Amino acid sequence: METPTTTPLPPPPPPQPPQKQTSTAVQPKLPLPPVQQPPAPAQSPTHQQHVVKTPAPLSQSVLNTLMKLQALQKQQTPPTAKYNPDQGGAPNGGGSNQSTANSRLSSADRSAIGNHVRPCWGIDAGAPGVASFSVNLQVTTDAAGTVREADVAPQDQGRLSDPIFAAFAERAKEAVLNVQCASLPLPSYMLGSNQIFIFNFSP
Repeated sequence: METPTTTPLPPPPPPQPPQKQTSTAVQPKLPLPPVQQPPAPAQSPTHQQHVVKTPAPLSQSVLNTLMKLQALQKQQTPPTAKYNPDQGGAPNGGGSNQSTANSRLSSADRSAIGNHVRPCWGIDAGAPGVASFSVNLQVTTDAAGTVREADVAPQDQGRLSDPIFAAFAERAKEAVLNVQCASLPLPSYMLGSNQIFIFNFSP
């Protein structure tokens, strides 16, 4: 009796790779992760907030705009400051109310004038205390720079009651009025008009 032979089945077909499904629908974009900000620097315990007087010109912040408006308003407002009077118990006591030309002299000009007048000045070395004396003279020059007047300055006139000091001051006046020393070497910009100086004579 013949046994029926079984015919082997063919192998199954290989699986097909999954095909991309094209879809016309727009896929929604996934949200980007948040950008991490760098940590803020530690604030010093002594930190103080300073007001910016000149805000940045291109800043668009509301605060900056307000600060600009405030700065413009301050500039348009006329100044309200008043003259500060001289301090002290007697601001107008003593001295000459007329300004002098000393401040317009350079140190070289002062040295030249002092060296010019010094040969005409002398003191009585034997007078008691004369080595510690000092006298200020108010000297007036003409347009050519020649001394025309020399008087003891107001701040030293109260000391003229001392005869030794009066003689010391008189020698100083004679020095600047001496013909050999009266023509002072003034700078050119001071010539052409009268000038008033304060001379200090001290041994």
